[in-house]
This record gives sequence, structure tokens and C-alpha cells, in this order.
Amino acid sequence: MMMELFANPMFKQGAGEFFSRMQQEGMESAKKFWGGSPYASALPDAQQMIERMAEFYGAMGFVPLAKYEMLLKENDSLKSENKLLRDTIRELQQSFMAEGGAKAQTAWQEVIDKQLELNREATKGFIDVLKQFKPSQ
Repeated sequence: MMMELFANPMFKQGAGEFFSRMQQEGMESAKKFWGGSPYASALPDAQQMIERMAEFYGAMGFVPLAKYEMLLKENDSLKSENKLLRDTIRELQQSFMAEGGAKAQTAWQEVIDKQLELNREATKGFIDVLKQFKPSQ
């Protein structure tokens, strides 16, 4: 039956128009086209074949061209937004690291300065203690 249908020029033309509608306008529009076309009445055996091809089309996840183009634009938009977000996060991280590094350096310098001051005071106190115990001559 399939071979007979594909050999029929009327079926080839009708199936071509059916798939063209399916790609351009979607499945519902293609089914309405086939139901109201002269192909459906002239080729009653073709109805089951068209339904099987439509099921295959849907099972494979095919979508109309307009929907595909819309999703493609949305995908490009999302890629641009993701790039912008990644760049912004990278800049914030670099800024945070620079600020954190500067604060850490300042804190480290303050610790070193305090340690040096304590060492000076300890040394001074040690020298004062030694002066007190200096033997008299």
C-alpha cells in the first residue's frame, strides 16, 4: 500500500504540501489542510499514512520553522545574557579579591608594626633591667 501511495503523483504532491504546512504552520494547520483538501477524498487509503507520518514527525520532536526561529533567537539572547552575567560576576570577584587583598595587606602590616613595637619595648625593658644590676665600680 505504501509503495502504491508513493508512486501516485497526487499523493506525492499532497504529502509535500502537508509537510510544508507542518513545517511552516504546525501540525494542527497541516491536519486541517489534509482534511479539507481534495487529496483526502481522492486518496482514502492515504489518511492512515498521513497520520503515521504526523506521529513520526511529532515523536522526533520536530517543530514548525517559526517556532524554531523564535527559540533560536531566545537561545541567542540567553547566551548573551549569560555572557554578561559571567563577565559581571568575574569583575565583582576581581574587585572583591583586590579589596580583600588590600585589607589583608593592611592588617598584616599593622600586626608586623605592633610586633616590632612590642619587641622594642621588650628590648628596652631588658636593657633597663640590665642597667639596674650593673655592678658598681
